[in-house]
Amino acid sequence: MSLINDMLRNLEAKRPDDLARQNLQREIRSLPPESRGAGPAIKWALLAGLVLAAGVVALYGGGHWSLKPAAESVPNPAPLAATPPVPPATNMETPVAAGVAPPAEPVADQLRLASRLEFVPLPVAPVLSAPDPVVPAPKSEAASPVVEAAKPAPAAPVGPVGPVKIEKSPVMATPRDRADIEVRRAEGALASGRTAEAIDSLRAALKHDPAYVQVRQMLLRQLLDMRKIDEAMAALQEGLDIQPMQTGWAMSLARLQLEQNNLAAADRTLTRAQAYGEANADYAGFQGHVKSRLGAQRQAVTHYQRATRLAPNEGRWWLGLGLALEADGHLPEAREAFKRSLATSTLSADLAAVAEQHLH
Repeated sequence: MSLINDMLRNLEAKRPDDLARQNLQREIRSLPPESRGAGPAIKWALLAGLVLAAGVVALYGGGHWSLKPAAESVPNPAPLAATPPVPPATNMETPVAAGVAPPAEPVADQLRLASRLEFVPLPVAPVLSAPDPVVPAPKSEAASPVVEAAKPAPAAPVGPVGPVKIEKSPVMATPRDRADIEVRRAEGALASGRTAEAIDSLRAALKHDPAYVQVRQMLLRQLLDMRKIDEAMAALQEGLDIQPMQTGWAMSLARLQLEQNNLAAADRTLTRAQAYGEANADYAGFQGHVKSRLGAQRQAVTHYQRATRLAPNEGRWWLGLGLALEADGHLPEAREAFKRSLATSTLSADLAAVAEQHLH
């Protein structure tokens, strides 16, 4: 009861104004009569109401209450940045039991601190921004337009240079290209029956490219068909001077020289290209024939023997070997060569008759 008396005296000391007293008196109403035994309960209810009213006046009346300093020792609610502070009215709705201190409201400093913490980045912010090191992707994307923009730079001079090269291409043509142009002209002339014009074009082609074998072959064919032997021999000699390995040209030139009874020139022609015709039986047999016509039978035997080794089934070379051996005084070897020539069964009727005549 002493606590209640203290509170009543405290209220009396406050002396609220008349308006508040009148409002308070209007709120106090007489209770209906109760039965016996209810008196103590009513008294305790009135005391509880007085305690509650005293607490309200102490909080909002500007006075100091002994329970308020205790609220400062209550720990702060957690976490302030995540949840907004609870208004005081919600705390006031809960009744306070006697002897227990009600939960204290946050002070103004704590509210200001909470408002500042709302704008402070969380510790996990650097972790969330960890993908920032993967910025090379945007950098490459940003650099790509620069690279693409740089590409047209070298392409710019290439544009005008192209047509210039095309215009100069005829000037930069190789000798073979210019020879091909003349060959096409010769083919067109031959198709139209203009043989003389075709020969001129072939000669012009050889001037551009003297080592053009196919063109020289075409020219030789046209000259031989027209029986221009001297011109054909000159073309063959020119070709051998450039390409001595062409044994076919050497044999053709030697045959033409032999037809003109120029045996020495034919022998020189064959001897000159002999190194390239060592493995050619026809070349060796032709050489033996020229040597035999010149009277050099021993050398003729050597060339014929090489021809029979390269082509043992060719009767002509055995017949030539027999004739050279017979002329050189080797009759037994000559008879054996004649028999071998007949055994090949490759001799014409005239040559077979010559072989049989020398056997008898």
